[in-house]
Amino acid sequence: MTLEEAVAARRSVRAFDDRPVPRAVVDRAIELAVQAPAPHHSAPWRFLLLEEPGDKEAFSKAMGEEWRRDLEADGMSRSRIEPVLRRSHTLLTGAPLLTICCADVSRAHSYPDERRRLAEWSLFAHAVGAALQTYMLALASEGVASCWLSAPVFCRPVVREHFGLDTTIEPQALVLVGYASPEYSPRARPNPDANHYVLSPDSLLRRE
Repeated sequence: MTLEEAVAARRSVRAFDDRPVPRAVVDRAIELAVQAPAPHHSAPWRFLLLEEPGDKEAFSKAMGEEWRRDLEADGMSRSRIEPVLRRSHTLLTGAPLLTICCADVSRAHSYPDERRRLAEWSLFAHAVGAALQTYMLALASEGVASCWLSAPVFCRPVVREHFGLDTTIEPQALVLVGYASPEYSPRARPNPDANHYVLSPDSLLRRE
């Protein structure tokens, strides 16, 4: 499969069949993912793999309780909160494999000011994003579907506590992994035009 074909095959799939994903396929995807660029030769990528139903159930509930507190603080009614949490729980427990992508920031540079601390943190987040894309493309090239979710970013302390992680481990993303359900039908994608995404001084001036 060419890179272009892998990019086309990578879709955000949320419905899977019951087949387990071979560990060799997952390991190969991780081995490719950790060849992404990273700051300071830090190789900061860390992965948690959850396959057992009980592990997925417990993890989903832990994050769900934190989300419930956030939604209640936002003023959302219980009648609206419960369906949201049920959908999320069904999604997480229904995937054959959950991959939690983290950054080990123990090798990050230390700065006394907030501006550079934020910039340094962003470098490690970018590195996880680069690895995340490669991970999903590698899975797609093997016929394995995936879906990137941002949930761990909103409850890092909960994720750390649940797995007993050191404070230097930053949970960044959650990827659902499995073989797409036979009922899954991808939406048509538009044909992208690079000019739509490229900024130039002339285009910025025309907006003024």
